[in-house]
Amino acid sequence: MRAEDLKLDDIISFSDGHLSLHGRRLIIHDIQAMAQLRNDLVQTVGTGNTRRILTRFGYFWGEADAAGMDRIMEWDSTEEWLRAGPHLHRLQGLSRTDITDLEIGNSGKFRMEIEWHNSAEAEEQLIELGPSPVASCWILIGYASGYASYCMGEPIYFKELKCRGRGDELCRALGMDHDSWGEEAKSFADDMQIGEIRGKIKELTAELRKKNAELARQRRRMRKSGSFYMPDSPHLPSKAYGLVLDSASRVAGFDSLVLITGESGVGKEVIARFIHRNSPRRNKDFGTINCGALPEELLSSELFGHKAGSFTGAISDRTGLLEQTNGGTILLDEIGDISPALQLTLLRVLQEKQIRRVGENINRDVDVRIIAATNRDLERDVRDGRFRQDLFYRLRVVEINIPPLRKRPEDIIPLARFLTERIKKRLDLETLSLDPECIRYLESYFWPGNVRELENAIERAAVMSEDGRIRVEHLPPSILRVIRQAGPPVTGEMRRLEDIERRHIRRVLESCGGNRSRAARVLGIGTTTLWRKLKKWDISG
Repeated sequence: MRAEDLKLDDIISFSDGHLSLHGRRLIIHDIQAMAQLRNDLVQTVGTGNTRRILTRFGYFWGEADAAGMDRIMEWDSTEEWLRAGPHLHRLQGLSRTDITDLEIGNSGKFRMEIEWHNSAEAEEQLIELGPSPVASCWILIGYASGYASYCMGEPIYFKELKCRGRGDELCRALGMDHDSWGEEAKSFADDMQIGEIRGKIKELTAELRKKNAELARQRRRMRKSGSFYMPDSPHLPSKAYGLVLDSASRVAGFDSLVLITGESGVGKEVIARFIHRNSPRRNKDFGTINCGALPEELLSSELFGHKAGSFTGAISDRTGLLEQTNGGTILLDEIGDISPALQLTLLRVLQEKQIRRVGENINRDVDVRIIAATNRDLERDVRDGRFRQDLFYRLRVVEINIPPLRKRPEDIIPLARFLTERIKKRLDLETLSLDPECIRYLESYFWPGNVRELENAIERAAVMSEDGRIRVEHLPPSILRVIRQAGPPVTGEMRRLEDIERRHIRRVLESCGGNRSRAARVLGIGTTTLWRKLKKWDISG
């Protein structure tokens, strides 16, 4: 990305009482109030100390913006990343900033000249204190130094050469690396206290890295040994599901809100229970409610409780699920289906940690961790006005997306074998087993219902089997149809072997949704072999 492509709407989101830059909260300051603050600081601590305070304030602001730009954007080059800093000045209303010269040398040399037109800081100086005998854009100087230092990974200091706050036509600054400034660098470092601060940051960063590395090693050991508490669940080999478990294990130890997304049947409740069972709340209750299965009035009663007589059928007071699971975790499944009125009520619960029973005017404190789940595209629902933006961002502190089964075909057979064992115990079928011939049928199917459909298919086959052996003929017709349609038609016409092979490969490819890797597995050939045959016959996947 280039700095000139940076747009305010792309990086800053506005919601009721909340302004953020990709998760980092911002606030808007009034220039008159800032001018008064500058005046008060000068009168209280003197000009020199005010300069140091505001320069340090700007320095950390610049560092935070540089880190944010690094986190949320992929830049074409370090130069574009650097140019984004002055561009942010424009977006934030600090000034119209132009880079007049930028040189980055291979030996750590750095030189950057910038001009600030209509500097808000110079205007603050003139509003409250009048023209200054010295350059006074201290926050901007600190910001530029902090931003460039973060990008370059070494101290960069800016000095204001001209300033509108002291009567110049515009503000102009020069930034260079530590060595290029020579003796002057010491005064810059003293103003910003960079040496001391950077030393502490390096110590803390090193300590944090050590702790994170140890936590990662512990997670790997626990997952390898099965120490993570995930009972009655199979080991699934796909990298995609491994990433899901890794995210769930990371967030389990914290009380952050989690939004689990994915198609119906992928196992969202399994991951929610995994998070609860590996959290500090593991010894408390876990509750779950399907928000899409109940009308609004009944759902409100189930969640918050009700007072006797508050509606027809409310013959006695009732405690809601949020109170019942106090201290524990609750899964709000299909959260995207709740009404706008209930969305607002839930938002207040998340903000205030209090609930009010239906028909009652007493607020009750609740301490419950909420995990939400949905198979809907909530971002699209927000754009279409069907779901509150503020609630969406409140729920999605951490989002865990579970890929559909068709995108992780390597998990199908381990899941099928695991489900066979579970159904064997549940149905008390001591000899139940899965015939190997079923494997290619299970791997070839698209599984629109995901794990839930796979479990239903295995149970149906188990019930239909006579001797406890699940064979191909016991599988649901929808699964059998895939392979049978892929085979050549039974006719009396004699065909060349190559024609039959071409027709069969085309049908298998179609049944796999054009996925060549899956088609190759079903056919029992390598992907290179399949690619060569498709090219030979001019078949597009």
